[in-house]
Amino acid sequence: PPAPPQPSTHHSTHLSPPSIHSHPKMAVTMSMSGLKPTLALRTQRVQTRKVAMPKVAARGHKQVTKAFDDVNLTVTVVNGTCLLLGRFAFLPYQRAQIAKAGLPVQNGLTYEAAGDKYAKEASFLTATNDPAGFSLIDVMAWGSIGHALAFFVLAAASNGYAGPV
Repeated sequence: PPAPPQPSTHHSTHLSPPSIHSHPKMAVTMSMSGLKPTLALRTQRVQTRKVAMPKVAARGHKQVTKAFDDVNLTVTVVNGTCLLLGRFAFLPYQRAQIAKAGLPVQNGLTYEAAGDKYAKEASFLTATNDPAGFSLIDVMAWGSIGHALAFFVLAAASNGYAGPV
């Protein structure tokens, strides 16, 4: 008969706790996330260092906040440009492409006409008083594009990038 398998010191299939091989100065603590080796309390040393505290301004000094610095001006101009382009240049083109594509159909019927009650457009999001139909969704989309481009411009300017040579 074959010899019974010998229990391994590294892996155990029994319910006994697994053996841990660690540095002699390390203690093992059991937590819900598993075994974590930590330094034993008797070997820990508290290291102290001086922390630089922010200096408090003198009583006569006032904080000055500038509303029109380069960053604010850059974000405002780029964001405004994107909103204007979205409203006056790209909106008519986008609406024409949507009208040309039409609504999706299934067996010759639109989804709403086929009985899908969730296919109806959410009119409260697209309702607007703008004559061209520039809605809240359009403002958020073009505004986010404007902010992304403005941050790109600011990052490129602070990086010393001068453009293609």
